[in-house]
Amino acid sequence: MPTQIKHLVVLMLENRSFDHMLGFLKRDNPAIDGLNGDEWNYPARETDPNVVVSDDAADVHDLIPDPHHDFGDVTQQIFSNIDPPSDMRGFVRNYFKVGGDPVRAGNVMKCFTPTSLPVLSTLAKQYAVCDRWFASVPGSTIPNRMFVHGANSVGSVNQDAIDAPFLLKTIFESFDATTPYDYRIYSTGASILLANKYLIQHQGKFFPYAQFKDDAIAGNLPAYTFIEPTYDDDGRGNFATSQHPDFPIDRGEGLIRDIYNALTQSPSARWKSTLFLIIYDEHGGIFDHVVPPTVTRQPSSAGLPDVTPSPDPPFDFTRLGVRVPAVFVSPCIAPGTVLHDRDYEHSSVVATVRKLFCPGSKPLNWREAQAPTFDDVLTLTGNAIRNDVVNLPVPGGVAGRDSWDQRGST
Repeated sequence: MPTQIKHLVVLMLENRSFDHMLGFLKRDNPAIDGLNGDEWNYPARETDPNVVVSDDAADVHDLIPDPHHDFGDVTQQIFSNIDPPSDMRGFVRNYFKVGGDPVRAGNVMKCFTPTSLPVLSTLAKQYAVCDRWFASVPGSTIPNRMFVHGANSVGSVNQDAIDAPFLLKTIFESFDATTPYDYRIYSTGASILLANKYLIQHQGKFFPYAQFKDDAIAGNLPAYTFIEPTYDDDGRGNFATSQHPDFPIDRGEGLIRDIYNALTQSPSARWKSTLFLIIYDEHGGIFDHVVPPTVTRQPSSAGLPDVTPSPDPPFDFTRLGVRVPAVFVSPCIAPGTVLHDRDYEHSSVVATVRKLFCPGSKPLNWREAQAPTFDDVLTLTGNAIRNDVVNLPVPGGVAGRDSWDQRGST
């Protein structure tokens, strides 16, 4: 019987695809649905050669200007707008529309390696990597972040729905209404979640990230912890740790390292029942080779609320977004684990949290009800539970990248 998850810690970073971050892990573990190195996209101009993936992603300057990732752009990236359609081969041409530079347009095909992305790659190899986690919406950040909390985006597929985050019903309401368990939200600076009406009224659940380490080491984390990165440089010494293009990847790597080190210093019994999940909200317009699946409402979801459809552009939320990195970390997970037997998406967080901590409460809608849960990923039990702590490298060492040692943690 799998070990029970008593404490779930979720860190959601920004705008990176699976192949871009972890695709070249396939060189070390062929079981991962990653990159062979010959995947390609149509070029920016028809007279140019096709653009092949490469393993030379740098930390800064590659993705300036920011690749587009609104609903229409993601549609072109996935389907390429070429007859006959060629799935997942429209990324370069879409990026060309942003900057107009045919050479720089190919930068969306640049990917990291375990050497250039050492922290996330080490955790992926030493614990579990999921190569079937998809954004919930083939669109931008805010709708996808709404799905991780409410399995809905109130009809929004882009960033322009001002009222949608305010109106969203979230899993946090289920906590307060149905369960003795608790939750906390840790953030540095601005919190996207403070655009939600319910959470505006319950700001006592928000804590500064600077307090997280002390709470983890003291064993004071609640059942559910959600961590927001620093989304932007604030001019007051807090640097962006979100990994949003084109902030330095190293700062986000340092944040991951800080969280892992704090959790592993928790009381032993607490750490052994904790799952740390690292996910990304959406792909940020960056290449991935896996075609996103569709989801169909099943008879078992009859009677549950619909997901609010988008009126403009018309969309019924039955198609998922592009694949994103997902890494599961726990001493109850064997090294080298690869999860690819289910199509996870951000509603899986809501569904799993409800199953673990809000039993008896009803799913918010059919997307949550049908989302696969990950409550069974802690498979090691008894004497097999690991006592080792992985020594994560300090991020840094690639030209153009900021050293986490120089920046310090936030």
